[in-house]
Amino acid sequence: MRGRFQKRLTPVAAAAVAAMVAASIGLPTGVAGARETPNPDLTFKTPDEARLVGREIPDVGLRLADGGGGRLSDLWTERPVFVTLVFSRCAGICSPYLGLLKQTVDRVGSSGERYQMVVISFDPRDRPEDVRAMAEYHGLETDRGWTFAVPTSSEELTALCESLDFDFRWDERRRQFNHPAVTVALRDGKFVRLSVGEEISPRYFKEMLADAWGEFVPMHPDPGRRGGLFRCFDYDPERGFSLNWGMLILVFPGFAALTVAVLLFTAARVIGSARSKASEGAQPQE
Repeated sequence: MRGRFQKRLTPVAAAAVAAMVAASIGLPTGVAGARETPNPDLTFKTPDEARLVGREIPDVGLRLADGGGGRLSDLWTERPVFVTLVFSRCAGICSPYLGLLKQTVDRVGSSGERYQMVVISFDPRDRPEDVRAMAEYHGLETDRGWTFAVPTSSEELTALCESLDFDFRWDERRRQFNHPAVTVALRDGKFVRLSVGEEISPRYFKEMLADAWGEFVPMHPDPGRRGGLFRCFDYDPERGFSLNWGMLILVFPGFAALTVAVLLFTAARVIGSARSKASEGAQPQE
């Protein structure tokens, strides 16, 4: 089964090598040197995190790669889950993305304890043995922190994808799905955070995890970046979050304005009181 999965990746490797050779000698990488015009019908839309926050996700039934079964709620009742949508016949981003995601999870640690990684196929053709081949290829078939599965029905698959605004388009010529690389964080069946792209950094993954646990996530610049004087926090992978002196710049104007207002109000009260007493003393006595 693992050999079959590797064979599917062979054309991808060959195409990548051909593209590199063509680029090195200055040739166009398109078919026969032609520049292709993207087909708008095949262009997927990426999910918008702002639209998804707090949305309830359907408790779909799952057929697990190990032959068992269950529901998505069996996983999210114990801890937050990170759901990644892929398909086994993918000749593009799916396998490399899983490899990068595995590296990030390994660096962050605690999978299976503080959170659960859940890889679900969105291809109706996939069976449990297909996603098991993916798990075996990445050495995750026995990792209790990872769950590979397919939905129990096409209806539940559609409900899951629609709830996450996950858009994928079938390309008949390539016999492939065009789709984004997506991982979503869920807490108690509700959407929390989203990552769209080829890689999730450990820093961003930790932020997603903190949000999934309902912890405070301060704003800060990327580690190692200069600039951004007006910030409240710094982040170091070893020490975590720490206050930045720039917070004084942000807080000082408001504090100074409040202090001046209090002083002016107090001075006005004192002056008013003194004038009142002086006026009373200056009045003639009968």
